[in-house]
Amino acid sequence: MAEHNASYYFKCMIGGSLACGLTHAGITPLDLVKCRKQIYPEEYKSILGGIRKINAAGGLSELTLGFGPTLVGYSLQGLGKFGFYELFKDLSCSIVGQETFTNNRKIFWALSSASAEVNL
Repeated sequence: MAEHNASYYFKCMIGGSLACGLTHAGITPLDLVKCRKQIYPEEYKSILGGIRKINAAGGLSELTLGFGPTLVGYSLQGLGKFGFYELFKDLSCSIVGQETFTNNRKIFWALSSASAEVNL
C-alpha cells in the first residue's frame, strides 16, 4: 500500500467536504419543495410548480432557505468521512500487515468506513 502523508489526508478531507457539502446544499430547493408538498399537498402539485411558486413568493433567498446550514453541516461530515476513512484504512493495514489487509480488504474497508462515521 502506498505511503500517505498529512497532505494526502488533507486533500481527502477537502475533497470530501466539497463533494458532500456542495451536492447536498445544491439540492436544498428540491428538499424545500418536497417538505412543503408534504405539508401543503393542495398548494404544491409538482416539484417545478413548487419551485416557481416559492421563487415568485420570496425570490432566490426563499428558494435557498437552508442552503447555509446544509452546506456547513454536510461539508463537516464529508471532511470527516473521506479523510478519516483513508486514515483508518491505512492504519488498519499497518496493524494487520499488507497481505492480511489485501486478502480481507472488503472487511477492512467496511471497518474503516464505520470508524470514520463514528468518529464524528
